[in-house]
Amino acid sequence: MLVKRNRGGRPPKQVKKTEQLAVMCTKTDRFVIRAMARTAGLTVSEYLLKAGLGMQVIRAKIPKEVLVFTGRINHTAGLLNQLARKQNFGLSLNEVDKLVLAGTLLELQNLSAQIKTYLQ
Repeated sequence: MLVKRNRGGRPPKQVKKTEQLAVMCTKTDRFVIRAMARTAGLTVSEYLLKAGLGMQVIRAKIPKEVLVFTGRINHTAGLLNQLARKQNFGLSLNEVDKLVLAGTLLELQNLSAQIKTYLQ
């Protein structure tokens, strides 16, 4: 019996884009379109496709502050996960782990305060 292995990689798309469309423009037009696509956080192809189909082109970029904040939350979650795994294996926390836990608690309190000030 032949078993088909999953070779990994990106899954196939439901609808593949196989058609190309050429657009003639001036250098100035090309520069402006490229700048507008960059501002929207899209490639030129995605930008022109959405604009041509009458879709609303919205800014897709996430503010840097939100990305930094998300990174800090993920880092804190990783620290808590390490401590929880150690505790789940029946190992007791040593002094270093307790200091990390206390620091993580302070970090979470700081993040909570930042969320509250950001939302105001």
